[in-house]
Amino acid sequence: MTERIARLAALVPFGLLGLLASAAAQECQTTHEVEITFQGARGFKPRELHVHVGDCVRWVNGTHIEHSAVALDRSFHTGTLMPGSANVIKFDTPGDVPYTCGPHPPMVGKIVVEP
Repeated sequence: MTERIARLAALVPFGLLGLLASAAAQECQTTHEVEITFQGARGFKPRELHVHVGDCVRWVNGTHIEHSAVALDRSFHTGTLMPGSANVIKFDTPGDVPYTCGPHPPMVGKIVVEP
């Protein structure tokens, strides 16, 4: 019984992270999705995404290796996205935000944040 309680207690931080991620996503006006893929055009799909101030972008790693999305101006970094994982970034400042994959610099994309 004690082992079972210990295993359940170990899952609590992950549940809290899920709640925090959900709360953060609710602050977004709209959440858009960028898929990291090796099918068709390799890389970020769509390669260029237009959003509005207050919108969020969710990067989803649909490949079998780790990736990330890192703004060239360092204004955001998704952190390492393991296969099947995702991360959400909120955009509050208008402008063009080119980005790359940290482990794979030839993979590039751009977020265009409109007022």
